[in-house]
Amino acid sequence: MKIAILGTGSLARLYGAIFQDDDPLMIGRQLGPYLLTDPNELVSRHNLRFQRWDDPSPDSWDVVFILVKWPAMPLVRNWLQRWAGDALIIPFMNGMGQEDALIPPLHPSQLSPAITTDAAFRDDDPMTGVWRVAVKNRGQAQLTQVAHPNELILRDRAQSLGLPWSWHDAEFMKVLRWKKLIANSIINPLSALAGQPNGDLPGLPIWRLSKPLCQEAETVARAYGVEIDRTLPWIVELATDTGPNRSSMLQDVLLGKPTEIQAITGYIIEQAKKAGIPIPHHQALYQLIESL
Repeated sequence: MKIAILGTGSLARLYGAIFQDDDPLMIGRQLGPYLLTDPNELVSRHNLRFQRWDDPSPDSWDVVFILVKWPAMPLVRNWLQRWAGDALIIPFMNGMGQEDALIPPLHPSQLSPAITTDAAFRDDDPMTGVWRVAVKNRGQAQLTQVAHPNELILRDRAQSLGLPWSWHDAEFMKVLRWKKLIANSIINPLSALAGQPNGDLPGLPIWRLSKPLCQEAETVARAYGVEIDRTLPWIVELATDTGPNRSSMLQDVLLGKPTEIQAITGYIIEQAKKAGIPIPHHQALYQLIESL
């Protein structure tokens, strides 16, 4: 199976290592040989094929994984327009709006939005030039069924690798994606504002915002036919289970990088405006994160 991976961050490196026997091509700004530490502290070394965003693609592809953050979307669109062909495209990205962002250049039958509970963090050492990634959690992945011919190839490969991946119809995935979106819209910005890891959040005063934030987001979801409620207890459990993890938004803030607030809270605000639903807590949170 011919695999291209758009991105060279933590999850991209994890998926590159998982599919290394397929000789995947990593696309990004820079990447060298890297060390991967798994949750059991076992260390492995990986040296995958790599090229930059503007380099011509050396091959046609069966599957393309998108493992970048939203600020890189212009690079992704340009690459897909030039090199995607009729490949199956699977974005593992926080937030929602992938369909609006990627169709076109993609055909709807090519795009299989996915969510995962895998968690990994870059731990590079620029002083020594050592590239590292630490895998904090090996979770599950849910992918959208799109009846693409390469979907069966990927299913067989995932099964052969023992990956806990499952495929669901678009309506069911819509519920799962909204549920994760709501969790991200609470944990990510609150952790970024507090400067604390996920597990500390429920005990902080700022967590009082979680209830109105959750209620607002659930109201917006129901306006679009997604029957979802009482997500907050699950979000508390999620924050606790990922206790030592620093959310991706907190990492971005600490590194002075653009956050994904537009694709998370911004998406909820956009959908709320279309439906005529006031969501003042999300709007305030969006402005606070932007100020960082």
